[in-house]
Amino acid sequence: MPAERARVELSDGALRVRFGIGFTATIPRTSVTAAARDTRRVLAWGAHGFAGRWLVNTSSHGMVVLTIDPPSRGRVLGFPVRLRELRLSLADPEAFLAALG
Repeated sequence: MPAERARVELSDGALRVRFGIGFTATIPRTSVTAAARDTRRVLAWGAHGFAGRWLVNTSSHGMVVLTIDPPSRGRVLGFPVRLRELRLSLADPEAFLAALG
């Protein structure tokens, strides 16, 4: 999927993530208990996950990892999923982490 079809929006109350029509999530900011640069190796691109841990990316660069507690809900191809950890690729991860606080 082209990067222009992926969106990460941060507002005062929530983080919204959209990856085309395949993945959507709205996570309350208060549920993001930790956020950091992610240096783990990335072997795939797209929206992938299992057991509450999800990777949503268009690149192997600019990765961040978010810990979500309590777990939030998202949707993958319309099916509900639980989010405990979310790994994202971002154009400017440092600015995102600073804005998230």
